[in-house]
Amino acid sequence: MIGVKKINNKPMDLLERIYLWEIARGLSVTMRHFFRNLFNPKAMPTIQYPEEPIPLAGNAKFRTRHRLKVRADGSPKCVACFLCATACPAYCIKIEAAEYPDNPVEKYPASFEVDLSRCVMCGMCVEACPEDAIAMDTKEIPGGSLSRSGLMMDKNTLLRNLPGEPSTLGAANRLANGYRGVK
Repeated sequence: MIGVKKINNKPMDLLERIYLWEIARGLSVTMRHFFRNLFNPKAMPTIQYPEEPIPLAGNAKFRTRHRLKVRADGSPKCVACFLCATACPAYCIKIEAAEYPDNPVEKYPASFEVDLSRCVMCGMCVEACPEDAIAMDTKEIPGGSLSRSGLMMDKNTLLRNLPGEPSTLGAANRLANGYRGVK
């Protein structure tokens, strides 16, 4: 059953009708904050980003800057299947595939680019990847850039592992010199 609640609205007096009292109260709050921050700037909750990184919660699962995972032998886990680029709603991922000379069955990304100026950080590329090759777990929040090229991430900046994962030493150099597979 729907009930009806009657509200008794009292009529506004003269000060409330011309809003002078409310304007004075708002200005007093603004001036109080202004002078407190003027004479005690150390107490302001300001972070000098990007010089000071923003602290993230320890166990929270944030979607942060992209990375391509690397196998223990230094080759990228990505097999250039284009599922991440297909699933991306912003069309910010560009991939060019190449084949290994000694293994024509498996492909690798000859170029892999993510345009952070278009990325909406939705994580669809991570969910679509069947090889678990792309991740958004670096805890680096993508910030602004002075040029558009600063927002483009290429394969060399994407190929890396986090501490505790297999080494990535020379991963990009091995691909540039013609990767030959596991020895």
